[in-house]
Order: sequence, then structure tokens, then C-alpha cells
Amino acid sequence: MSIGVGVVGSGFMGRTWSAVAATCLPGARLAGIAGGSRAPEVATEFGCRLFPAVPDLIEDPAVDVVVVASPPAAHRDQVVAAARAGKHVLVEKPMAQDPRECAEMVAACDEAGVRLAVVSQQRFRQVPATAKRLVDEGAIGRVTMVRALGPEVGFWDTAKTRDAWKLDPAQQTAYASWGAHACDLLRWLSGAEAEVVFALFGEFSSQPPPMRSAMVTYGLTGGAMAQVWMSYDIPPPGLGSGLQFLVVGATGMIEFDAYGTLRLARDGAWSTVTRQPDFDAANPRDPVRLGAYAAQLGDLLDAVTQGRPPAVTGSDGLLTTRMLHGAERSAQRGASVSLRNLSVSDS
Repeated sequence: MSIGVGVVGSGFMGRTWSAVAATCLPGARLAGIAGGSRAPEVATEFGCRLFPAVPDLIEDPAVDVVVVASPPAAHRDQVVAAARAGKHVLVEKPMAQDPRECAEMVAACDEAGVRLAVVSQQRFRQVPATAKRLVDEGAIGRVTMVRALGPEVGFWDTAKTRDAWKLDPAQQTAYASWGAHACDLLRWLSGAEAEVVFALFGEFSSQPPPMRSAMVTYGLTGGAMAQVWMSYDIPPPGLGSGLQFLVVGATGMIEFDAYGTLRLARDGAWSTVTRQPDFDAANPRDPVRLGAYAAQLGDLLDAVTQGRPPAVTGSDGLLTTRMLHGAERSAQRGASVSLRNLSVSDS
């Protein structure tokens, strides 16, 4: 028996998740789509049901899992509604607009006894997954420092995806959009949580979105340190892909490009360990690109049938959102912010 997947949202990611449910997972079927101006187009492309409204999809008995790929301002209400309807949920990043909303989503799913997963497809790509394996195997010893770099030549999202809402900071800030990936991987690779943050946000272009560049420092549990540098103000020819990491350990280092090569420094020398197969990040139906999304949705389906938590839980999403929200607070205040004291009521 296949699991019915309903997709909320018809932008670039709504189309991506529709492709995954329709073509990538034998145990899943695309039960339908709702929401957004392109929903009829996506329904026609994949030959699935077009629901007249999001509540109709959420309440339909043919839908077992709801993928929420709408703009972040709608995430909380849609996830809570899905939970109350008894549906398991995979919600796109950023999980919500602040930690309070995330906590409400987690509580609603816990109360309903349904699984809540948060999109972090980078955990399922070959290069970051290899980095995690090496860290867990002790290849570089205890993690002491992490640097995440996201240098982009211009903000590409709207030109390639037609998702104009991404330019609206009321929907999501530039840092929350990219930083959701960086901060989740930072937590995952280090095995630590952020305790304090100091952030500077700026912009060096008249092009939207505002606050296109960020330099953020996090202090982690156990004494490790992390630096996150994001910018959409990098001049040509650029500095490589938009997601690069350096993980420093007590006895070695891992350097990787999530879209390229992973190198390991051990015993005084660098060696290449693996390389991510090439794919077109702007093509929602590129089969290599879809592999990571299929792996994450497959993980949620397995979690449902096996009665276990998904690989990236709602609690993970809440902690990542706390890092993003804390950085935004720090940049506004011009001072460091204690994340331990940033309660969900301080959102």
C-alpha cells in the first residue's frame, strides 16, 4: 500500500516535492497539490489532483503526509492544521519565522502523535553525509572550529525559480533562507548547540533583498566556535559554490564544497575523499538533485512505518531557527545575544 503525499505550495520547491512524490519513491504516490498560482500547472505536469484550497488537501483521507512548501509565514498554521487532521508533515526550511512558531508546530504534532520533519536535504547529499561519517568515526578528533561560507554572485532565487516572495523579508530574511542550511549542518557536524551569537548584517548593492550579507559568530556548547559568512554581494567570478565548510578538529580537518569535493587533512597531508556528482540546482526535475530530496522524504515515510523519529526533527528545526533568530536580534541590537536566554516567548 502506497503512502499518499499531498504538497502545499506550487513554487519551485512545491514542484520539486511533487516530482519526488510522483517519480522517485515506489512507496509513495502524489495525492495532489494545493496553494499558489502555479498549482494548476503543477497538477497538469504530474497528472495529480488539484485541490481547490489547502484545507481541502489537508483534510482529504487520501493524503497521509503533507509536504508544506509554501512561504514561511504560512508554515505554522498549515503544519498545526495538518497535525490536527492526523497527517504527518515535512515542512520546508526555514521552519517558521521565529522559535515560538516552531515550538507551537512541534507541540501540535506531538499532541496529535504524528511525525514532523524539517527539510535539510544537504544532510542527504553525498559530500556532507561523508563529512558527518568522518567526524563520527573520529577522523579529525574533537571538533573545535567550524566555518560555513555562502558566497553568491547576486541573489539567484527569483530569476531562476519565479518565487518573488523570497525578496520580501516579511516572509523570510536572506540570512534565514540560506542560514537554515548552514546552521543545520553546523549543528549536525559539530554535535554541539549554539549558546551565544554575535552578528553583523549589511548590504553592498541596491538590489533586493535587503541585508544581503552577514558575518555571524556562534559560541557552541563544549567550547567550540563557529563562523558563518553569507553574501549575495560577491563580484564575478565569485568564490565557488554557495555552501562550503571547513571543519577543524583536534587532530585533522575536513574541507568540503557541498556541490563539489571533500578533502580530509590527516597525518600532515590533504587527500580527496569524495566528490558530489554534478547536477543543475535550478532544474526542479534534475534526477541527481532530486536524489537528496527523495532520501529525506523516504526517511520520513520510513519513520512513519517504523515508529521512529525522522532524521531531521521538528526539535532540530526549532534549534536551527533559534540560531537564525538570535543572529537577527544581534544584528538589530549591535550586541551579542545569549541563545540560552532566548526563550520562545522572546520571539
